[in-house]
Amino acid sequence: MRVLVDADAEAVKAAESGGLALEQAVRLDDLGDAGWQVGAWVRAEDGSASIVLSKPFDSVEQVADIINEASGDDGPLRGVRATRAVGFLATEYGLDGDIDLENVATGVPTDPELLANLTAQSVDPAVIDLQLLAQVKSSFGLTITARLPGAKPQTVVAKPGEATPITLTSSVRDTTRLVFLVAALALAVLAVVLWVRGGRPRPKRRPKPRPRPPSGQGPRRGPHLPHVPRPHVPHPNLPHPHRPGRSRPDAPPPPPRRPPMIPPGMT
Repeated sequence: MRVLVDADAEAVKAAESGGLALEQAVRLDDLGDAGWQVGAWVRAEDGSASIVLSKPFDSVEQVADIINEASGDDGPLRGVRATRAVGFLATEYGLDGDIDLENVATGVPTDPELLANLTAQSVDPAVIDLQLLAQVKSSFGLTITARLPGAKPQTVVAKPGEATPITLTSSVRDTTRLVFLVAALALAVLAVVLWVRGGRPRPKRRPKPRPRPPSGQGPRRGPHLPHVPRPHVPHPNLPHPHRPGRSRPDAPPPPPRRPPMIPPGMT
């Protein structure tokens, strides 16, 4: 959180009217003790001055406490808090609350140290409170700029003397989950298509007729006759594979075997 305080030349002159410089007149030690980073006052040529206060945070739950430290119980910021909601496909961020410049207070009656100093100087704290309250309502302005994730800076300008609501939102999509969801839907559609196609019977394809040659061209084939096997008739001079000797009883005897020829000179 970053707070930019701008004090015009009249405010600087009023703060230094007691004889102290602006750095000593405006007490900021309590902010440093609370973990705030307090910058240095930067003076401009027109007599105005500005200072930057900042404090980091680690979670959105800490934002409300930090804003309350900067505004105080009587300050203009009422119920301002940051939100973060994680959804299935996106994360929603928000900043809501109110800027109340109608019921704003100076805080003088609730500051014991300031009351003691005013009393020691014989100054009526009630008179100072009324004077400061009139100046705050006439010259105090407040602008809130929120830089939420996934969005450009959004600004809310408080209306003088009125209550201004704060309603700022942004959304950050989770691209990883979105890609997985699209892929899952595509696979589901593909599975349904395959199931529908697989459940239907496929139409039978008829064989294509062969083209017939024109008349007078090519050989003319007659009807196809079935094949009739011929009976096996054994050779009359060959032995039967299952009967030794002759193949048939009425077959003529086999021719006599010729004796082997012996070459001359061998006995």
